[in-house]
Amino acid sequence: MNEVEFRNWLEKNNVKKKVQGDCVSRLKRIERELNHCDIDEQYRSDKCEHLLAAFLNMGENEDMKKYPDANLPIGKYYMSTYRHSLKQYVKFCEETISEQK
Repeated sequence: MNEVEFRNWLEKNNVKKKVQGDCVSRLKRIERELNHCDIDEQYRSDKCEHLLAAFLNMGENEDMKKYPDANLPIGKYYMSTYRHSLKQYVKFCEETISEQK
């Protein structure tokens, strides 16, 4: 994850510091808990569709079952905050890549 540029992008989009930190922490936890995945690599591979699918229905789905050792709040409402953080990162990647062209 490109943490520094992502934080700068969040700040540019008027996201408060606390929320920035929460978002980055969630993404780091996703990377750690889901077999040490690399969110940037996931973005290059399928724009994080596989990861986003794992967080559908509060993580109670077949995609999340592929990660039985993941220590995430599966079935809890705040699983949606992880999905939201992923969506923010995808949006950041899309805007960053389009600016570089």
